[in-house]
Amino acid sequence: MKKCAALVVDDDENVQLLLNNILRKHCSHIARAFDGARAAELLRAEEFEVVILDLMLPKMNGFEVAKVIESLPRQPKLIVLSAIAQYFDDRFPPDAVILQKPFDSAQLDDAITGLAN
Repeated sequence: MKKCAALVVDDDENVQLLLNNILRKHCSHIARAFDGARAAELLRAEEFEVVILDLMLPKMNGFEVAKVIESLPRQPKLIVLSAIAQYFDDRFPPDAVILQKPFDSAQLDDAITGLAN
């Protein structure tokens, strides 16, 4: 396991738990945020190598969180995990991984492996 830090941003507890289980194989530190405002706080306070981001979030949407990521001096790799992300892929960095919900856990695992290693 690489000593990486990951941030999971999703307002669904079940999705959070699934993502946490997948990430544990790759990262030693996993932070969680259930809304965009908390995600922005965490992004400004800590450095993350990987951020898994939903778009439809309370308090601050995923597009706004992505702008916070863009403003960071050291930008983490971004995995956007959302039912609508495919329609907005031009609003994310070119190296962002866009996965459609419902997602295939093996596909997500592959994306995390490529980003965290």
